[in-house]
Amino acid sequence: MGAGYGGITAALRLARLFRGRPDCHLHLIDRNPYHTLKTQLHEAAVRQTEVSIPIHDIIRHRPILFQAGTVSSIDLANRLVSVDGVSLTFDFLVFALGSQTNFYNIPGLEAYSLPLQTVDDAETIYQHINELCRLASLEANPATRRDLLRFIIGGGGLSGVEFAAELAERALTCGKGHNVEHGDVEVIIIEGAARILPNMEEGFVRRIEKKLQEKGVTILTDTKIASLTAEAVTLSTGEQLGSRSLVWTGGIMVSSLAADSGLKTGAMGRILVDEFLKSPDHPFVYAIGDNALAINPETGAPVPTAAQFALQQGRLVADNIHAVVTGGTPKAYQPKVLGEIVSLGRHLAIGWLALPLLKKITFFGFLGRLLKSASQEKHLLLLRKESRNWIRY
Repeated sequence: MGAGYGGITAALRLARLFRGRPDCHLHLIDRNPYHTLKTQLHEAAVRQTEVSIPIHDIIRHRPILFQAGTVSSIDLANRLVSVDGVSLTFDFLVFALGSQTNFYNIPGLEAYSLPLQTVDDAETIYQHINELCRLASLEANPATRRDLLRFIIGGGGLSGVEFAAELAERALTCGKGHNVEHGDVEVIIIEGAARILPNMEEGFVRRIEKKLQEKGVTILTDTKIASLTAEAVTLSTGEQLGSRSLVWTGGIMVSSLAADSGLKTGAMGRILVDEFLKSPDHPFVYAIGDNALAINPETGAPVPTAAQFALQQGRLVADNIHAVVTGGTPKAYQPKVLGEIVSLGRHLAIGWLALPLLKKITFFGFLGRLLKSASQEKHLLLLRKESRNWIRY
């Protein structure tokens, strides 16, 4: 269930592992007929880049039955999944449904903010930015014009920072045909923690903050969104900022589907799993990506919700299901941090990549952007490798 990073990887690998087995049937379910490159949504929201791949293009050479639809309920006792009123039986079930926006019951946030979780969200934000630039060019009142061109990002995590950097660059071209000067556009990041990117090394964060500030981005830390209306954002400090745009990247949660079906869940609704990424109470149910509350055996901390871990888990779950069916030995999950790369616009990035012998390489600037692009292309290459479909998506 789910064709995100982990789900599509697990499906392709299972199809390859069980090839030549007519008694094995593989169903892939997703509400969308495409696989979304979620790590690039910030680019689509600002530059309208293509960030989706038709699922049929990915699975065309694999014995995978794709069903577009929404999972409404799961009957674990009878091993049934209901998809838009149609019941499917299963022997093994992989939860890979991803996450949804968490608005934390902040007054007005769900009604008036712009989340950045889906392709549709990115398209909405792109059109919204264009419309505000157009309206600002027609606005004679300086105060109203200022509010129209004040863009606020709620959340200073990876998505918020990358979107802010892209938007700051877009401000350079916002005025084309709209009589809007670069200096008229204001971009503000609101972060509740003491610094942006709280899970990243402080040295990297300082360099990222400097680059953002050079781009004209204002960063407010130790500050939260208290409430939101269509025309203003109220901060936890009591300050009110006039704005028609709050892009919310401040939190996620998992659908209640898992808990409703009787699976044990933890923080954010994530499914409790053992070292093999399966439910301890229902050993035929596996969870990966955002859906899995996997624990790093070395640190005892939950594995973060990041694409690189979802991909690792997708491959492992496929291998473990194959091992169970064929009498092999399942493997325990050992998360590997392959690196961290933060995009700072179209041509810059900063981060690090893991090297053999516990070493790592750090980079900043255009080289970083090339490595960021390379990591994105690696995912597409692995999809083509697993599917044996060598066309370029």
